[in-house]
Amino acid sequence: MAYIDPKALAAAGFTDEVKPRSASAVISIAGMEGSGKTTWALSGPKPLFYQSTDFGDEGIIQKATGQIIRPARGDYKLNIPHEYRAFVDRKETADERRQREGRLANFVHDNFYRPFHDDYVAAIKAGVRTVVWDNAVDVWEYVRLSVYGREATNRDDLKTEANAKFREMVRLANVHGIVLIMVNHLKVKFESYYKADGSLGWKPNPNEFEMQGFDKAPFLVTASLWTKFTAPNQFEVTVKKCRDNPEMVGSAMPAMSFDDTMAMLIPTVEKWEF
Repeated sequence: MAYIDPKALAAAGFTDEVKPRSASAVISIAGMEGSGKTTWALSGPKPLFYQSTDFGDEGIIQKATGQIIRPARGDYKLNIPHEYRAFVDRKETADERRQREGRLANFVHDNFYRPFHDDYVAAIKAGVRTVVWDNAVDVWEYVRLSVYGREATNRDDLKTEANAKFREMVRLANVHGIVLIMVNHLKVKFESYYKADGSLGWKPNPNEFEMQGFDKAPFLVTASLWTKFTAPNQFEVTVKKCRDNPEMVGSAMPAMSFDDTMAMLIPTVEKWEF
């Protein structure tokens, strides 16, 4: 086996040193309503910064242990002004619609993306170990709206900008060595079929589900988990992706705390809280 001397590597500006696995991960946890997603996320390493756009945290966050940090001004639920919303009976020209979409994008950028991003960065700098986005579906939708409003557009430059803004926030977790937990929703998957007249139709498949939100999120995460309610006060977690421990993919286990789950998925990290 060929071998380059470490001194020669150092002289060339390289190294063959492999550092231990860091206590950093991006986790997606998805499930239907009431399947234990938020409870699991709030068991992450503390201190934990909780960025909520949802209405389902009351009664759950009060049960969490350790330091849970939230913005003093409140959460990130966005109240979009009536004049920026789209309605089927709106009478406007194409130019007026584009102007309205632009005003909507500016509003969402100033009132969601900027404070959400600034708080996220400030929390990392303050020393939090975990950031929870509850839920990441809303985070993606608002990031998308902050670029081009609701307008259905084929402009690839705008789609690229929206994707880049979301990916950059996810990437910050890796850069700064923290845990980012993105809480997502599942939806029933639709499948195509041919109607009697030969035209193509779509129908829901009640036995198949898919994750809502940013469709490229599964490629960004260290692990992807799906939760399921199985019996009163009993929940199950299925591993959909595990970069560190691929043989765990497809396995289902009773819902456990973050530490216990990670001991199975990423056993090379002995301690998540510093």
